[in-house]
Amino acid sequence: MMTKNKFTLVICRYHVVLVIAAVLIFWGIAVASRDAEFLSLPLHRYPYRIALTFDDGPHEGYTGRLISVLGRANVPATFFVVGSCLEQRPELARSLCEHGHELGGHTMTHRNLCRLSEREIGAELSRTRELMRSQCGSESLLFRPPGGRYDEKVLAVARKLGLSLVLWTVFPRDHEENDPEMIVQRVLEQADDGGIILLHSGRQPTIEALPRIITALRQRGYRFVTVSELMKGSVPGAKHYAKIIRN
Repeated sequence: MMTKNKFTLVICRYHVVLVIAAVLIFWGIAVASRDAEFLSLPLHRYPYRIALTFDDGPHEGYTGRLISVLGRANVPATFFVVGSCLEQRPELARSLCEHGHELGGHTMTHRNLCRLSEREIGAELSRTRELMRSQCGSESLLFRPPGGRYDEKVLAVARKLGLSLVLWTVFPRDHEENDPEMIVQRVLEQADDGGIILLHSGRQPTIEALPRIITALRQRGYRFVTVSELMKGSVPGAKHYAKIIRN
């Protein structure tokens, strides 16, 4: 009798396992179908927009690899470059532009602009802008202050130069994070329509995380655009563009 009861219990457990397995398989197929649907949509039919941005650099050994990853995925990005790095690696600046990426200024020497005089701020922004123009042959009206630090003095100088200050809405702290999976997780937790993702160009974990970030966001229906494209048609003060200060 005991043997029969044990046999019946084993059969019941087996059935339960089969049911759970069937549910998991069905859920997996449903998720895969949903993701495949997003991936098969033409770009203009993705319902959400988001901008990838990379600070610092260009970096030898890193920026070129970022260009390759973005190129394979057909994703444009905005690179906020440091003037002193442009002087050292002009060929990387040209490569960024040739591959369809957008440049923005990140000052000449990566100093805290709030601690500088108006003349010094102007020099930091203008010299970087001139380098971008001479190396890529195009004008950039975007800049991002190091550390996101700015005050009314910085804004006043930017207005005189006709520049727009760009911050971010997604901050995965990749500049100090060595786990690519954690970078991916933080991006996905913070991503929103019209968002701006802040990443850094000189980090190996960032390069490793980038393909997964792109795939996961596309599966959620995001289309990647440059910051300038994100700004087109936006209403000043609107929710998703609160991190872009225009002149």
